[in-house]
Amino acid sequence: MTYPSRPASRWQPILLAMWFGLALPTVLAHEPREPADAPGFRPDSEYAESFVAAFETATIVVHPTIVRRRERTAHSYASQARAIEQLDSAGIAAVRGVKKVKLGALRANSQWRIFTADLEAVSDAVKGRQSGAEYHLVMEFILPVSDADVFGIHCFIVNQNGDNAFSFLLNSHHRIFVDAGLHASDNSEEARSAMFLRASDAAVAALRAQVNEYRARSQRAASREAALAAGEFEELVLDDFNATIPSMQDAHGNALGFNAFSGPGSAARFSLTREYPPIPGEPTDNQVLRLDVDVRDWAVFAHLFYFVDADETRWMTMDWRRYDGIAFWLYGQNSGAQIFVDLFDNRHPGSTSDDAERFVYGFRDDFSGWRRISIAFDDFVRKEIYNGAPNDGMGLVTVHGWAIGATQTNGPVTYYIDDFSLQHVGPDTHEGVAVGGDDTNYAVNELPMYGLREKTDQQKKADQAYIAYMTKGGRSREDAAQVAAKNAWNTFYAGDKATAIKRFNQAWLLDPGNQLALWGFAVTCVDRGQLEQAAEYFRMALESGPSNPALERDQRLLLQRLERSSRPTPTKD
Repeated sequence: MTYPSRPASRWQPILLAMWFGLALPTVLAHEPREPADAPGFRPDSEYAESFVAAFETATIVVHPTIVRRRERTAHSYASQARAIEQLDSAGIAAVRGVKKVKLGALRANSQWRIFTADLEAVSDAVKGRQSGAEYHLVMEFILPVSDADVFGIHCFIVNQNGDNAFSFLLNSHHRIFVDAGLHASDNSEEARSAMFLRASDAAVAALRAQVNEYRARSQRAASREAALAAGEFEELVLDDFNATIPSMQDAHGNALGFNAFSGPGSAARFSLTREYPPIPGEPTDNQVLRLDVDVRDWAVFAHLFYFVDADETRWMTMDWRRYDGIAFWLYGQNSGAQIFVDLFDNRHPGSTSDDAERFVYGFRDDFSGWRRISIAFDDFVRKEIYNGAPNDGMGLVTVHGWAIGATQTNGPVTYYIDDFSLQHVGPDTHEGVAVGGDDTNYAVNELPMYGLREKTDQQKKADQAYIAYMTKGGRSREDAAQVAAKNAWNTFYAGDKATAIKRFNQAWLLDPGNQLALWGFAVTCVDRGQLEQAAEYFRMALESGPSNPALERDQRLLLQRLERSSRPTPTKD
């Protein structure tokens, strides 16, 4: 897959949709809970690859650093000299530029808006200057509150044509920025100058880290493509669209569940259907999502995770750190429309609104028929929709949902979507621990089927009390087991796998033939690296019925892994 072509304006960020009609924030940013190790936020650029390839050989013109306050713009030649010195010491050819970029008073109420507006102004001011160089670097320190505190750093890097090559921003969401201690010890000019020198060091360090991360990401992408081509991956299906897809709201009026949204000039409807073009190699007795859109600006279908607690609907999160990407089937219509996929990452603690941070990946609808779309998390970039979201990178610890949408379809289009999945490509490891563990480190209630061990009298009494509670009011044990198993799966998806296996056990206690519970035992064993045990639980789940294409697919993927692991390792003669 190729990344989408750039929007019409080269400085327009990837704002493929500004849905939910959100108001602008009244402050520049929220304080982060924990600074991210990412070396700043860098919007995507089609010129990044060229810049990284030439980083050690190109000549970079470093212009005076912009010091931007609410009242005025100043410049720091000492910061400029420090940046040149730091680049030179790293073997980068850096020369002194003379253009002082004047930007005026600091007015915007969002760092992202300041960054994008100033990037365009810097580009116009420096492009074409000092023709012996390939790139221009202008640093900007923004001080909207106090002369003694740097709120953010902007590192603008443009080529001689004025195109954004590798620009990025830093703020208190990033560890490099925090560790620099960008606060002046007193109100003296000496203290402020020392602060600006530390900011210069942080900017250059972040630039070098950005280049290294880009190269590492490129290597990961190549490895991932090779593994996908060889079938060396596993998938966990989140949405197979074989069940109902309810829409609802939480107590604060936030949309949850499955919903469609669209701009004022567009329409979007979704439904489930069994009438669709057959998916190659997939069962025909299946149900898929049908998405009917007529888009002049934007339209989107979203799944926002939820759970019902004491009859109250709440946001739910999932921990996706075990995986490195997503995949789904899409029936393309070759409409030329821009398709985008959004991920909803973390919200602020205690939030009562949709302030989830968005990350987006886009591609063209330039094909006809079914295609399996696979997207690495590395390829998502932050999308600013001005909802006051955190700006601390894609953590994947608290994922709130996903969405797929389109822009400008030039008429009605029908898309079909199936099997939205999480993907793990590469070595079979989890949180640094190799697969292949045993049961010795787990409590009895964390072993599938309680390890089939003899229970104490106290445990037996607790089981009977639980069964009585779940079947009160005449509910059958089978129905109660189904409720318990669904709650277990919600817990599993939320990332609390230790609790999930306990809930799977409770469902099995109610009904030993419950398919969802047996399936839960299987995925728990897969997660623990106990592949042989997982295969047995998959067999039991399939035999318990009814037929389930997603369950069959999970079993097939496991069997493929077992087959690969049994192949002899090649040896050299």
